[in-house]
Amino acid sequence: MTLLRKVLTASFIMLLAVSAQAAMKMERQQISKLNLSLEIPQTLTPMPDEMAKIKYPSENRPQVIYGDERGKASLGITAGRNALPAAQLDMAKDATLKMLTNFNPQAEPVTVDGHKAWLITFRSQAPDTEILNMLLITSQNEKAVQVSFNMTKDLVAQYQEAAKASLLSLKFE
Repeated sequence: MTLLRKVLTASFIMLLAVSAQAAMKMERQQISKLNLSLEIPQTLTPMPDEMAKIKYPSENRPQVIYGDERGKASLGITAGRNALPAAQLDMAKDATLKMLTNFNPQAEPVTVDGHKAWLITFRSQAPDTEILNMLLITSQNEKAVQVSFNMTKDLVAQYQEAAKASLLSLKFE
């Protein structure tokens, strides 16, 4: 009887986890200063500058950052800072993969808003947990566009599918 109870409890917990993921509500956010929009989970809000400076200590941090209240899940957007002709997108992907070699990155070709893009996924280590990183790289008007979605290991079940959907929802205005 206790085995049956354990199986039922585990099944119920898994059902709740799947339901939470399926119920993640997304909202299209217009990022007018970057001339783009994308679907973002409603649990993410614009990250306060103080938190952004801690999470991204370099002054070269993303131009727009959304995060959950604890900063354990975040989305960063950078567009127009660096030249990247569409014809050089594969070279940029290869350079990124080489730079991330120690993290065993995986690259998947995708299309966003009619533009060729690369979705690069890898895991990195923070002092206290593992991080799942998803990075979309594309080109718009001969400039690089990068959108990253990062989440701690404990949030992967909740955010991974929504993160990919968010990255692939990118539209240029």
